[in-house]
Amino acid sequence: TVFVKPTTGIFSKKEPVHKVYRADKINGEWKTVRELALCPKGFSAVHPAVSPDGKRLFFASNMPGTFGEYDIYVSNISSSGRVGSSKNLGTKVNTNQNDMYPKLLKDNTLVFASEGHKGYGGLDVYSVVVTEKSVGLAINMGSSINSNQNEFTLQIEPQNGMAYVVSNRASGKNSVRKIAYTYLGEKRNTTETDFRLLEALHTTGQENYSSSVFEDE
Repeated sequence: TVFVKPTTGIFSKKEPVHKVYRADKINGEWKTVRELALCPKGFSAVHPAVSPDGKRLFFASNMPGTFGEYDIYVSNISSSGRVGSSKNLGTKVNTNQNDMYPKLLKDNTLVFASEGHKGYGGLDVYSVVVTEKSVGLAINMGSSINSNQNEFTLQIEPQNGMAYVVSNRASGKNSVRKIAYTYLGEKRNTTETDFRLLEALHTTGQENYSSSVFEDE
């Protein structure tokens, strides 16, 4: 975080601006720390998440062109590590309020937190399929994960059959709620909210939702 004086207003105070940085690990040490120019000067970029194949960077920003407060963007990463221009994920993902905390699960499944989609209240966690050329429909991940408070992100650990939700639903500071799940790749009796979590883990059927290219192309 850096403090930058606004370009307008003689007596304006400096405001916090959030930046994303990268570093190279050389002989076990992090070196060549430098800022990634993801958005114009004076605007923030937060919550970076790199795809498992290292080819895409997702992040949230309040730069000009957003549909609301913070929107989620994606940039391609070249084989040399250079980050390309930022692309807004469009209105299937972003709303007129905050859309933040992008995180990649497996394949092309992106989970994120939003307070603009119709949900249970506050920030809810959603999942969406984002391929290189198309964006699917954002799906609320259900009441077993979301509440009338704020849910920020989801950590899935398939090796031990657990998922962890970061939320402030408990009294006091942010807490973590642990959710158990199983997935065998076959149909079984389950509740609707359970199915939404399983759907995020098994994304083959979700590809049908990816019907349009990015809206700014």
